[in-house]
Amino acid sequence: MMPQYASANSSSPYNLVAVKHLRPCGTTVAHWQRMTLRLRREIIVWQRLRHENVVPLLGTISNNHPCIGLISPWMEAGNLNTFLHKESLTLAYRVKLSCDIAAGLCYLHHEGIVHGDLTGANVLIDDNDAARLVDFGLSTIMEEFQGTSFMTSTVGGAMRYRAPELLPSTEADVHDVFKPTLTTMCDVYSLGSVVLQILSGHAPYYNIQDDILVTLALSRRVRPSRPPSNSLTDPYWDLITRCWVKASFRPSADEVYTSLLQLYESSS
Repeated sequence: MMPQYASANSSSPYNLVAVKHLRPCGTTVAHWQRMTLRLRREIIVWQRLRHENVVPLLGTISNNHPCIGLISPWMEAGNLNTFLHKESLTLAYRVKLSCDIAAGLCYLHHEGIVHGDLTGANVLIDDNDAARLVDFGLSTIMEEFQGTSFMTSTVGGAMRYRAPELLPSTEADVHDVFKPTLTTMCDVYSLGSVVLQILSGHAPYYNIQDDILVTLALSRRVRPSRPPSNSLTDPYWDLITRCWVKASFRPSADEVYTSLLQLYESSS
């Protein structure tokens, strides 16, 4: 299954909208029905959220499609990955984007929501040049389809941002049943990784090109290396690495947000 985006006219305050479907790819009818029911529960949660750093859900559409379409505002600037590559950004603005993302994550956590898949691809830039979180909760649906082709979408680029506790370590007994749990601390780890990307312009494990080797590094609990960057000074690097320590010792999203605000004030 792959997410599909399309633009369309809308009667909402937004001139264009994005419609996202999770397309079936080799799943059974039973799997598909289960996924649709799970998606409906996520829709109820998303519809009640209101925050300037969270993409709003404008509505849904079926339109003879096998799965519900999720309608959200169309973000012309695209996601964080593309935005960072095509724009020349000041340090102050990079830190401001980091603050936006942390603020959105704080809001989700206060609402009892774990994002579960915080990456550069799941951060959109709106018309006011603010960062907004999207696709929270979809990774928990993926977990219910373990063993199907849906799970392959979590392998690759997204693995660079995922907390290591979500993968079995290389020292684990191969006969043990590994059932990781998504927590707010997993999100904090990913937040540190996204901040690294924003400040340095490099994704985590920038020096490892093969995604399979990235997965191996994670299973060995090897942290990302510090990339060369004039913007990534010691105070920022120290904050990022605090997000990567053992889960029980990581700061909360609120603490990371407070630290980023202090750094933003000193950089402005």
